[in-house]
Amino acid sequence: METANIDFIRGVYEKTSSNKDGTRIDFKRITPVTQNNTLLTDIARLELDNGFHDRSRFFEYWIYFKSDAWVRSSKTGLANSNITNIFYGDIPRTLNLITKTNKGKDFENPQHLIFVYGSDIKKKFVVDIFKDFYITDKTLLLLFLRDHYIKHIYTKKNRL
Repeated sequence: METANIDFIRGVYEKTSSNKDGTRIDFKRITPVTQNNTLLTDIARLELDNGFHDRSRFFEYWIYFKSDAWVRSSKTGLANSNITNIFYGDIPRTLNLITKTNKGKDFENPQHLIFVYGSDIKKKFVVDIFKDFYITDKTLLLLFLRDHYIKHIYTKKNRL
């Protein structure tokens, strides 16, 4: 599938378990991956933002795509968009520089644009990932999201 001549991959995830207060929810992918990729894993985790991260003021949720262990999972913060129940973020690429952040971690640069949406994101959600594509201008990003929403999300077939 594509939006504005940019291909994307899609996965649908359904809730399998959560912690007692519902701030951490695990999901299982229920759609097969049609393309060879390592971005959409079989298991994902959604966490409410706890405000401890430097950029937390921008995010509602964090999403993790489990690799062999949660520690090595790819993760991203998910920010509210200007469309109800649709969040956006990026899967970053780590830059292994000699210079580190103030906390001694590697710097990261956005690599893959990600949209997550669903009428009840805590039960079931859809992930669209635009591999090796990211828009840094927020106005253009929201226009791109709107175009994607009209073409691929806001149809009876795609609604959750």
